[in-house]
Amino acid sequence: MFDGDEDLLANIGKIVGLGALGATGAYFLGRFLIKSLVSQAGSKMLSEPYSENIFETFTSTSRINPIALVELSMRAQSGKALERSLGTPYPLPDFSGMRFKAAQLDRKPVSNEVEVDTTLVLGKKAARPLRLDIPITIGGMAFGLALSRQAKLAIAEAANKVGTAASTGDGPMTDWERAATDRLIVQYPQVKWNHDPDLLRQADLVMIEIGHAAWAGAGGKYGWEELSPELRRVLGLKRGEPAIYHSRLPEVSKPRDLRTLVSELRKITEGLPIGVKMACGDIESDLAIALEAEADVLALDGGQAASHSAPVVIEDNFGIPTVAALCRASRWLDSQNARDRVSLIVGGGLSSPGDFLKAIALGADGVYIGSAALLAMTHTQIFKAVPFEPPTQLVYYTGKQKNKFNPKDGARHLANYLRACVEEMRLATKAIGKTALRDLSRDDLVAIDEQTAKIAGIPLFYQSPD
Repeated sequence: MFDGDEDLLANIGKIVGLGALGATGAYFLGRFLIKSLVSQAGSKMLSEPYSENIFETFTSTSRINPIALVELSMRAQSGKALERSLGTPYPLPDFSGMRFKAAQLDRKPVSNEVEVDTTLVLGKKAARPLRLDIPITIGGMAFGLALSRQAKLAIAEAANKVGTAASTGDGPMTDWERAATDRLIVQYPQVKWNHDPDLLRQADLVMIEIGHAAWAGAGGKYGWEELSPELRRVLGLKRGEPAIYHSRLPEVSKPRDLRTLVSELRKITEGLPIGVKMACGDIESDLAIALEAEADVLALDGGQAASHSAPVVIEDNFGIPTVAALCRASRWLDSQNARDRVSLIVGGGLSSPGDFLKAIALGADGVYIGSAALLAMTHTQIFKAVPFEPPTQLVYYTGKQKNKFNPKDGARHLANYLRACVEEMRLATKAIGKTALRDLSRDDLVAIDEQTAKIAGIPLFYQSPD
């Protein structure tokens, strides 16, 4: 070893020693400062009057839900009516308060080898009914006014893979969506588009939109400057013309007008099923008008139904919970002996095979999903947006990350989700002792709480059938 090496090692040792001493000093200094700050802040909090105490922030906001607190500040910032994506975050009565009865000895479970019929026919008495392989359809989500082209194509491909229908929603039907979708429900909304007879003839089912839960009967408007040139073109807007959502269909000002419209649409489409979609308000009275109009399909948007963007005051304060709306509608249709001539579908907060099965047992012919479909098709792709953007930015037409969304992957994951749900529904139906989903009934259910028992008209779990 050279003399210079010894000096170098000695210097390194001094540096290491000084560093260790500095780190030790910083550690103890840090502890002292933290303790002093906590002590001072804690003493003030425990001794100062509320008018000067930071703890008042906690007491003054503790009575307000954190969601409401943030939305309060949003209103204070904008001075405008607040809108929110994907429905109300507040809990409402749902299908979790009931369970199926297992078939054992009196009723026997079905053999594994037996196939369960999962098919659904919409428009039972229509000249050209819509036949589906599964009882789950993809609800209305509009191109441009909600979803991107990539997202709509993913929905179309997934629907084709599992043999179900997709919907235009209240957006325009485009040539590419029609070409991509085997079974397409064209919505006839409270706007100027989708009313062209040539377009309506391309549908597999026409759904007259009276309203939907997240908007109820509230109207709205997109200004000319808010819309892209592409949207202005497909919506058929003239220069400077806004896209106006009427609070009700202009051609339906009185009950008998709905019958006239249904008849005209049936004639135009040469016998396609004609449906009526509505939010849940005066359910029995509204259904009576739709039934009198001879609608083939009734679609109920329950209180948990969502939208791409909707008024918070509507989402959080309007609409009857989906399970209650369905039970009331089902009982009313039974009382009118109308079940053999009209199809009943329901949506709003449904996401699991259990939800779907219970809805069918309570009287729905089928269900439709929206938010669940978006969550399924974005799957792990959400990490292309999260944590800096919400996942919806991947699929919205105005989404900052929409070009990162892979529609092929989205279609595959949405189709997988639907396949898995239907397979679980088949399994559960056999355990109930049935061989077709349409054979399920409220007799197969028990309630686990009194509220659910009253809503659904089913016995509590500790009550015998006698």
